[in-house]
Amino acid sequence: MKLKTTTLFLLTVTLLNAGWFSHNKEYYLSHPDEAKEKRNECEKSLAHAIIDNDKDKINAIQSNQECKDAKSAYIQHRKTQYQAKQKIEKQQRAKEMAKKKKAYEKEYQAKLEVFKQSDFKSFMALKQECEFYGGVLLDKDYSPKAAKCKAWQELQKDKEQKELITILNKYPDEKLLDYKNQVCKNALYGDMTCDFARKTYEERKKQIVNYYVSHKDKLKQDFNECYHKIDKLNKSSKYQEAQKVKDSYKCFMASQGALKFNIYGYFQPMK
Repeated sequence: MKLKTTTLFLLTVTLLNAGWFSHNKEYYLSHPDEAKEKRNECEKSLAHAIIDNDKDKINAIQSNQECKDAKSAYIQHRKTQYQAKQKIEKQQRAKEMAKKKKAYEKEYQAKLEVFKQSDFKSFMALKQECEFYGGVLLDKDYSPKAAKCKAWQELQKDKEQKELITILNKYPDEKLLDYKNQVCKNALYGDMTCDFARKTYEERKKQIVNYYVSHKDKLKQDFNECYHKIDKLNKSSKYQEAQKVKDSYKCFMASQGALKFNIYGYFQPMK
C-alpha cells in the first residue's frame, strides 16, 4: 500500500516538474495569495516527508520547481511590501519632522522677540534651565524647550554685556564695590544678582589692572601712596586701620596691578 502511495506521489511530482497543472514564478508574482498557499503546501508536505524519513519525497519536493517559484515569489512579494511600507513610513516621518521643525522655528523666533524685550532679571531667571541645555545636540532637538533655550543662549552674551555696561556706568569706582557688598551680603549660593555683581566687579578689576600695566607711572604713584599710609599705621601699631587701607578700593586695585610686576603686597615701596 505504501509503495502504491509513494508511486502515485512521485508521479504527481514528476507531472508538476514537467509543467503539468503548475504555475511559474511570474504567475505567482501576480498572485501573492496563491504563492503563499502553495509555499505553505510545499512546506507542509516536506515536513511530513521528513517525519516519515522518506528521502525520495524529500528530494522530490526540494527539487520541485513550482515549490521553488512559489517560495521565491512570496519572499519577493513580502520584500516589496516591506520596502513599500518603509517608504511610506519614511515619508510620514519626513512630514512630521518638517511640521515639527516649522513649529520649532516659529517658537524660536517668538522667544527671541520676547527675550529681547525682557528685563535682565527676568531673562536671567532662566539661566539654570537654559544655560547648558542641549549642548551640541540642541539643534537636533525640536521641542518647545529647545526653541526657548536656543533663543536664550543666543541672547545671553549680549544681554550680559549690556547689563555689565549699565552697572559699570551706574556704580563708578568705590561705589561698585559698595554695590557688590550690598547685594551679596545675605545672598544665598547661586544668587543671580550677587553672581553678576561679582562678575561685573571682576571686569572692572581687569580694566584697571590693564590700565596700570599700560601706565606704570600711575600704578607706582597709587601703590606708593597706599604703601606709605599702611606703613605709617603699622608703625603706630594701628593694624586694623592699616588693614582697612589695604582693603580699600584704591589700594586693593593698586595691589592687583602690582602683581603683574611680581610685587606681592605692601612690604616695600614700588621702584
